[in-house]
Amino acid sequence: MRLVVDTSVLVGELLREAGRERLRDNRLDLFLPERMWQETQWMLPARIERFGEQHGLAPTTQRDLVTACLEAVMGNVDIVAEPIYLAREDEARARSLRDPDDWPVVACALSLGAGVWTNDNDFLGTGVPTWTTATLDLWLQRADPADET
Repeated sequence: MRLVVDTSVLVGELLREAGRERLRDNRLDLFLPERMWQETQWMLPARIERFGEQHGLAPTTQRDLVTACLEAVMGNVDIVAEPIYLAREDEARARSLRDPDDWPVVACALSLGAGVWTNDNDFLGTGVPTWTTATLDLWLQRADPADET
């Protein structure tokens, strides 16, 4: 399944082992717009720092976790260069009425013929298929048709 990952979902998945495992599932072809990759590189360390302070993680442990998470993205998610989805910007902006900042994700999904993995209702009504983590989990849990005989 081809999915463009919303930044907030990606960061949330990276912070949990089960989420990182989900990101590694070979049934998923995951994409992230270049702009959202930049946002992730800023958002992830801030989230890990807050988490580390709340749970008493040493700064070195926090840095190691940031590095591991960023490496997980690079190994499992294709970063889509801006020129690939920029041609769909006007259309994506017109569709992203609830949150205009979501246009890169919508443009990327339109350009790639992909759905969007999000837990954010702002993507509803954009005309691209949306998958919540819960729905995606149900899809992933079903038996692989190639295994059935």
